[in-house]
Amino acid sequence: MGVLEYVLMAALLISAVVIIIAVLLQKSGDEGLSGTIAGGSDTFYGKDKSAHSERSLFKWTIIFSVIFAVCVLAVYIIQPDYTQSFALDDWASSDLCNYADAIKNAK
Repeated sequence: MGVLEYVLMAALLISAVVIIIAVLLQKSGDEGLSGTIAGGSDTFYGKDKSAHSERSLFKWTIIFSVIFAVCVLAVYIIQPDYTQSFALDDWASSDLCNYADAIKNAK
């Protein structure tokens, strides 16, 4: 693996973890009746702070989702084509198999 592949894999791992954390930290949009029955205890300033953090989490989720998608496409494009480089017929007639047969016959 080249350095670029290691960098892309690290970016994939980091972006996946950030996406998971950002999604888990977001509140659901549907509070149901619990907010209505319990009454709104949010002040004006508390609502603004909550809305700002929600917008920030949403923005970071979008940014890291795009990074994740770009890294996945880049890894797919630069990966080697293994279907053309390996054939079972070549493996069966390789020197390794002949060496194993020679060892078995020597015993």
